Amino acid sequence: MKFIVTVPVKPYIKRYLENNYGSPVDFRNHPRENELFKRMLKKPCNEANHMYKNELLRQTAEVEITISDRDFYRHGWELSKTDIVSFGKHFEKNVKLLMRTVVSTYVCHGMAVDKSIAKFQTQYKMEEEYWSFDSIKKDFYRFRDNNDIELNEYAYQHLERLIRINMNNAGVISDLGAKTLEKQSQI
Repeated sequence: MKFIVTVPVKPYIKRYLENNYGSPVDFRNHPRENELFKRMLKKPCNEANHMYKNELLRQTAEVEITISDRDFYRHGWELSKTDIVSFGKHFEKNVKLLMRTVVSTYVCHGMAVDKSIAKFQTQYKMEEEYWSFDSIKKDFYRFRDNNDIELNEYAYQHLERLIRINMNNAGVISDLGAKTLEKQSQI
């Protein structure tokens, strides 16, 4: 039997989770994420709930996460406000790291920032309704490394592949996400 936990998140985090872990999100084949989520179910942290009244207003989307019947009965089926915010911040860090790395790679290759962001949105299925172009651009410029490096086509392709592998190994993108990206880069 499948149980579903619904967690409020920002729209681009929902899209990131569904792109990498399916819909509904299933962490069971991803030990690090699964353990993180089970800890939030098992030992909810309520210490800072009073601090997050307005924070939850930014969580305009909801993501469904599959849990096993064992976890449902043993750990529970809901997260505290503190854990909802922690969950969102954890995956927000991952998706922003992914975006900054990918867009920077395209820019280093000589692509204009606007085209790099548009390519990122297309390749990683972050359409405008999930993560607006302007919001991505603002974040990119806020954390941009201004060291422009010239790379030839051969190095660029290998660098893009290396990024996918490293992001997959770091748990930022899942195996499914990495395979999808590998197929798209061959087109």
